[in-house]
Parts: sequence; C-alpha cells; structure tokens
Amino acid sequence: MSQTPPFDSPNNNVDSNATGSIGDNATRSPGGTMSHAASPAKKKRSRMKLLIVAGLGLMVFAAASIGGAEYYTSRPNFCGSCHVMDPYFDSWSHDIHGKKAGVLCVECHYAPGEHHTIMAKFRGLSQAASYFSGRYGAGRPRAHVNNGSCLTSECHGDGTRLADEHMNKSLMIGEPRTETRLIAGLPTEIERKPTVRFVHAKHQLIDERVTLNKRDLAVVGERLRKALPPEAFSRVEAAVRSVKDAPQRQADLSGLLRQLGHDSHSGDAMEFMRLEHMRIRLAQLADLNCAACHTYDAGGANHFRVDTTTCFTCHFSHQEFNRDTGECLKCHEPPTRQIVVHAPAASASTTAATGALMDHQDIVARGIDCASCHADVIQGQADVSARDCTHCHDQSKFIEEFESRTTQTVEEYHRVHVGGQHARCTDCHRVIHHALIEPEFVGSRAEFLKPVVDDCQHCHPSHHREQVELLMGVGGAGIDRPMPNAMFGSRLNCKACHSESGSDFKGDPLVKATEDTCLKCHGDDYRTIFQQWRGEIASQLAEARAALQRVDERIKAIGVRAQSLPPRIRDGIENARTNIRLIESGNGVHNRTYAVSLLDLAARDLDAALAELSRL
Repeated sequence: MSQTPPFDSPNNNVDSNATGSIGDNATRSPGGTMSHAASPAKKKRSRMKLLIVAGLGLMVFAAASIGGAEYYTSRPNFCGSCHVMDPYFDSWSHDIHGKKAGVLCVECHYAPGEHHTIMAKFRGLSQAASYFSGRYGAGRPRAHVNNGSCLTSECHGDGTRLADEHMNKSLMIGEPRTETRLIAGLPTEIERKPTVRFVHAKHQLIDERVTLNKRDLAVVGERLRKALPPEAFSRVEAAVRSVKDAPQRQADLSGLLRQLGHDSHSGDAMEFMRLEHMRIRLAQLADLNCAACHTYDAGGANHFRVDTTTCFTCHFSHQEFNRDTGECLKCHEPPTRQIVVHAPAASASTTAATGALMDHQDIVARGIDCASCHADVIQGQADVSARDCTHCHDQSKFIEEFESRTTQTVEEYHRVHVGGQHARCTDCHRVIHHALIEPEFVGSRAEFLKPVVDDCQHCHPSHHREQVELLMGVGGAGIDRPMPNAMFGSRLNCKACHSESGSDFKGDPLVKATEDTCLKCHGDDYRTIFQQWRGEIASQLAEARAALQRVDERIKAIGVRAQSLPPRIRDGIENARTNIRLIESGNGVHNRTYAVSLLDLAARDLDAALAELSRL
C-alpha cells in the first residue's frame, strides 16, 4: 500500500484545488477551469483608472459648483443679501436699469472683461472676508462705474450709430414745476418748464476746441513775449496763471501792467489770461468720466441721477457772472412765452389791473445783462482749502505747493484725483448753489439783494485798489521792487488805523483814520507825525501837479502830439502822470516812504522832460 503524500506536498495542489476550499490566489473559471490571480501591474492600472475617473468626476463637480457659484454670486439678489447693500439694491430694483433693462450689478461695477479676471476674484474674496469678519461696511462699497461699462454696444454705444445719437442728443435738464409769484399782492401759481439743454458732445468731443485754444494761446503769448521785456513777460505770465477769483486776478494783472508801464498791452494780457483758464477747463473735461456727473442717488427714486452740483462747480468756480464758462446762454434757452412779472403801478383808473408782462426773447435781443434780474442765482464759491486736502493726505509733503498753486498745479490735481482716482467734485470742492430765490420772497427778504450788496466790486470794480497798492508798495512806475508799508511787519491791516467814527461828504457813516489811532500804539511822541506826513506829501504832490501842467502846456505850445515825442521823454511823462494819479487816488499817507519816492521820481522825470521840450 503506497504512502499518502503529506498535505503540503507540491504534488498535492490538484487535489487541494479540487476541494475549492484551499488558497486565495486561485479562481474557477465559468467552464470549470482554474486561473491564477491578476498580476500586481494589472491591479495598479485598475486603481489608476479608478482614480482618474474619480478625479474627473471631482473636476466636473468642482467646475459645476464654481460655475453655479459664479452665476449665483453674479445675480443682483446675491448682492442684496448683504444688509449693507439694502439701499443700493432697493434703488436698483426700481430704476430703469434694473426694472426695465435687467442690467446686472457686475455689468456696471466691473469694466468689460474685468469680471472674470483673477484680480476681480480676489477683490470679491476680500469683500466676502470683510463681510464674514464683521468689517464689511466700515468703508464705502466699491461703487465706481467705468466708462467702458456705459459705452458698450448693448448700452449707450461704442462708436456705433447709437453712440452718435447719444452724444448729439439734446437733453432737457430738470422737471416742470409750479412757481408761486406775487401779482397784484396775491400769490399766483405759474407753470415753469426747464430751460437747460445738455448735449454730451459739447463736453466730451472737445479735440477741436483744445486745438483751437492751444493755437490761440500760442499766438497771443508770442505777441506778448515780443512786446514785453523778458522779466516783465515772466511776471505777467505768472499773474495770468493765478487761480484767484476772476475779478481779483484781473485787477492784479491790471495793476501789474500799470506798475511795469505797459498798460497798452492790457488787451492781449487779459486775453492771454482768459485763454489759459479756458485751457484748464478743457483739460478738466478730458479728465471727466461718466460717474463724475451720474452719481448714486441716496434719497431719490432712481439708482443714480445727474448731480448738477458738478455742472455748477465747473461752470461757475472763480468765474465772472455771465462770462466765459459761466455765460447763461451756454446752457439756458430764453423762455419763449411772455412772463407775468409784477402788478402795474397803482392809479386812480377804474380799469381792472392786469399784470405786467416781460418777454425774455426781447430782453436778450436788446443785450440786457442777465445779472440785472438774476444776480441771486449763484450762491457760494467752489473753494478748496488745505484742510480739505488733509482729509486724505496726512503728510505735509502733499500740500506744500497748495498755497502757491497755479493753473498748472490745478491741472495736475485734476489729472491725478479726477482722471486717475475718479474723485467727485464735492470730495474736494465746496458746493455752489444755483437757483432763483423763490419769487414770493423777492422784495420781501434782503437775501435777494445780498449777492449784489456784498459784491462791492460790482459797482466799484477797482474800489480801494490804489490804497491797497500803496500799502503793498506797488503800482507806481519807475520803481521795480516792492516797497511795502513798514507796518506790515507788525501784521497791521486797515482796521488798525481806521477806527474812528466819522462821515463822508454825503453824511453817510464812515470809519476814519486820525492821529489818535497812531497814538494808541506809538504814544504822544508821534502826536505830530501824522500831520507832518500829510503836509509833506501834499506839498510834493502840488509841486508835481504844477510841473506836469507846465509840461502839458509846453507840448501844446509847440504843437506836437505826445505820441510823436522821443520815447525817453514820452515814457518819463507817462510815468510821472501814473505816479501822481496813484498818490491822488490812494492817499500817500498809506505808505509815506513809497509815496515820497514816487513823487521825487515824478519831479525828476518832469524836469528832464521840460528841459528837453525847451529845446524843441
């Protein structure tokens, strides 16, 4: 009998496999045959396929999730889910852009193509982080609207026919309203229609105007450069670039030309100033963006509105009334119908009283200045102070040039803040109000006359100019360097001396300067000095007048015209005449040293002129 092999014998694998219960590395095929397990490489490939399928699935899921999130977060409803956005979402929802056109928030608040950029995503993440950290709302929401968002082909056009129509369309600004006037003592309601028409092209398509301005500025500037000595032209050019109010800078320029002895070139100098300031206005238009005028309407029925204070700042800031950019008819159309303005004068007639009518068309045709009736329509000035700058700039280096700013400085301010940072006018400028005082208050409230009463220079264009020039030691001819009153060293102004009550030749109240005001500071040692100064100046002035009279009589006697005299004689006579007029009008006691110097110079010029004329 043969011996049975051990259980683990190699030859026993058939029997053990037949049992179907031994070993994990063998399987039975459907036909009953046996096969070995898959190799390690095959198992690895299977796992790799599984991972790839899972990865693709995750990618599809992630893409779908991101796409869904992208879609959802781009919806206005998502923007409105944040409580700090409530007022913006509410105004958008009933504005024409949201209610009728269905414009999405991201279509305006991101420039075309910007919404899908990495930078935009990071900005969105930062806003989300701010919201969840509780810091959202600490600053203002990002609300700037890029011009490109407005000027797409689907909206307001991008060079298409729609854009041309939009640019040249005449738009009425304002709404019809009911106005109450007092007629025959009774309040009467009158319907008023808007009179302002706005055309975008005039404000945005300005290349031709810029070219013309540049050409004219160069022509006038070159003419002045040739007519004036180099140093005189440099001083005139600096005065032209002043950013003071128009009346003040014009008065300063006139005084400078008189001081330099070049009054004959005042026409070109004033035109040079006008063109330089027009250049700045045009440069500011180039910096404008849609959002400068179309701003969020915090209290209105629309998401945004036209902020007319922007119009007022650009048109009226530091301008004369009804001149240049402030010219009324640049924006307003004169009413075409007659307007009832007031009741007729009382009379004993039994005829029923009717209101007096006024026709604006006739008023304009006759060249009557709008200021005659409407001087009250501009209240305030769009000033900017250094303190306004410190709201954003806390380092002195940013405002070092502010006090000495010129038109060139202002041009740079606008380029950086408006063109580069999208600042609005009211971020820096004070607000100008432009409206009529309600008609029923005209004649019953002093506010109607206040703008004119406060504007002394309206009736007195050069009021006290000579006194100011004498105090500053300028305005005379023949002395190139300023000779200011010594009292400026003590910071004294007009009120220091003019403190005594008096009256003028009409009996109206007047605050006068007397020797008593000198004694308050200087004591009794100066009791007689005031009268001494007055006597000295009066004596020299009388001598200068007499000398000028002799010169004029000699010119008349020899029968020549002043213009035909040799330049040295002619200039000397005109300089003397200028200095005498300045002392007469300004009262030389305002600056005794400067006045005496001018009178001495006038006497020498006139004596020399008379000697030359005696030989003719």
